[in-house]
Amino acid sequence: MPHFALSELLIVVVGLWAARRLYGAGRGAAALALILFSAAAGIGVIRFGLDRDGALIAALADIHRFAGTLGGTAAMMALVYDLLQRRAPNPVWQGRYMAACAIALALALAFPVLSVPFFIWWSVAFIGLAAILADRLGPASGMTPLMTMSIAGLMLVNVVVFRQASWLSVSMSWHIFHVLVAVWAFGLAHLLAAAPNRSAP
Repeated sequence: MPHFALSELLIVVVGLWAARRLYGAGRGAAALALILFSAAAGIGVIRFGLDRDGALIAALADIHRFAGTLGGTAAMMALVYDLLQRRAPNPVWQGRYMAACAIALALALAFPVLSVPFFIWWSVAFIGLAAILADRLGPASGMTPLMTMSIAGLMLVNVVVFRQASWLSVSMSWHIFHVLVAVWAFGLAHLLAAAPNRSAP
């Protein structure tokens, strides 16, 4: 299934470009999030692109799934952190937030069934914060509030609607999912890198 490697590679290329742009704009947490998504896709590139007899696909299946689920959850936590910084730059809450994230990741590691609920929870939190900050994020990036919300919610919609969709073929489902992840990463780079680093008074 080398064709899967191509759409995974698209995520790697766009994700690393987005991470570089976000890091250059001083958005380290958001850059980390895109690196985590790119790393998961990078495993997919190796898994599908270098396989010759199916052995590598099978050998890397668990780590690929782990990187995609737990890594994706950690990435959404980092994106929520980025928006919380814009909402409340005061560092008082940061230690508590990091502790909550660490506990949630430990629970997801111990009980993998929790990974998806935690991913959804932090995705919804990201969308909610983007809605609250839409009047600040949008103008800085030249995006309307609707565009801001569309970008913020694209990943969750993508996971729910297209990832392993029963109404699509396996290949079509995953390729659409991968392409939309890349589109999401591209949109996030424009949205978050252009927005002000500090909260408005």
